[in-house]
Amino acid sequence: MNQLLITVGRASMVNIKFLFAILNSNPKSKIKSIFDKNKVNLKVVTHGIGTASPSVLDYFGLVETKKDIYMAVIPDYLENKILNNLNKEFKIDAPGTGIAFTVPISSSNKFISQPFEKDANTKEVAKMTREKKYHLVITIVVEGHLEQVMNAAKRVGASGGTVIRGRGLGNKEAVKLFGFEIEPGRELVLNVVEDSIKNKVMEEITKEVGIKTPGKGVCIALPVDSAVGFK
Repeated sequence: MNQLLITVGRASMVNIKFLFAILNSNPKSKIKSIFDKNKVNLKVVTHGIGTASPSVLDYFGLVETKKDIYMAVIPDYLENKILNNLNKEFKIDAPGTGIAFTVPISSSNKFISQPFEKDANTKEVAKMTREKKYHLVITIVVEGHLEQVMNAAKRVGASGGTVIRGRGLGNKEAVKLFGFEIEPGRELVLNVVEDSIKNKVMEEITKEVGIKTPGKGVCIALPVDSAVGFK
């Protein structure tokens, strides 16, 4: 594992982050306990859906195809603590168990950050960073082109990812994420990649399943602030 670099400073105002935790299916009580102890409201829980294709399972390194995906808003002064709690509780450092990471939030409604402001001035911010920078590459593609996305990313060095299908249980309405509508019959692929290959991954995916192809894919990238579970 890359060495973690810790820098500590006094918080003058609260900064908030968006936390992703992608884990093997585990009792939800464990992660709920971590959030409850840190007074963080869990915002979204969904599932990563695999496929019976052996090449897909090999690519993701999955023994089972189901992943639980947790997304929550957290303050920066809890970032290090929560990631370490997740790492310890779910043994994320072991291969195939999951990953957890944060991405910055540039702005939000006041009621989202307000609950954390009371403690912000009394907490020291322990920021966890890495020697290598990472990005979250999000690809939204027409159903049936999933394997093309994964193979394109893998060709230029991506090592794994997670799939979310836009089709709900009996729900024909589109799902919204980061302002994008994921219509039924579409798939969303999450790849966390190193900064050095981010552009190559996005270019290769666009060549394979871009908007002018039958895959009609769109691709965006978000910077990752802190992470655990990457070898």
